[in-house]
Amino acid sequence: MRQNEVIQAIQNLFLECCSTLFQELGCQTYLSEEFGPDDLSTAPIACIDGGSDDVEFMVALQLPLEVLAMTYPIEEGIVTIEENRLEDWISELSNQLIGKLKSRLIEHDCYVTIGLPTSYFGADVDELLAENSNMIHYYFDIDGQACGCSISIEIFDDAMSFSIEANKDIDLQEGGELEFF
Repeated sequence: MRQNEVIQAIQNLFLECCSTLFQELGCQTYLSEEFGPDDLSTAPIACIDGGSDDVEFMVALQLPLEVLAMTYPIEEGIVTIEENRLEDWISELSNQLIGKLKSRLIEHDCYVTIGLPTSYFGADVDELLAENSNMIHYYFDIDGQACGCSISIEIFDDAMSFSIEANKDIDLQEGGELEFF
């Protein structure tokens, strides 16, 4: 596969993972061409990286506080959510997103390791993503709120192993459950 084909395949998998994440959170969402970076200038961002010897990528998730509060798993009796919990929540969501992407990449014989999430406030997502890489931004509408999912991808080896067809015979564990302690 050529470099641009691998990048396009990873971008497509990432878009599917974003949609799946929002669906699992119970959000009615759709990809929006009406929203853009200006709509998210005050939204917190969580970034997390992944890669191997062949490929490196960074994922950024931008969600307004309203969406974070709406999707936060509230225990019975809790009425308000502290801002530091929402910061942890966006980091957890970015972790879930990259975990979904890692699982999908494994289906295509692409094995990566992932880092730890970092959250930012008042930052420019383009400055946080990997320089000299291929970037793409997807904007979603969730309950009238702009939400952003971005990925930067850099391929180091033109001959990297990446199969076009997903190997559905690979036994991946189901997503983990979030436990409160």
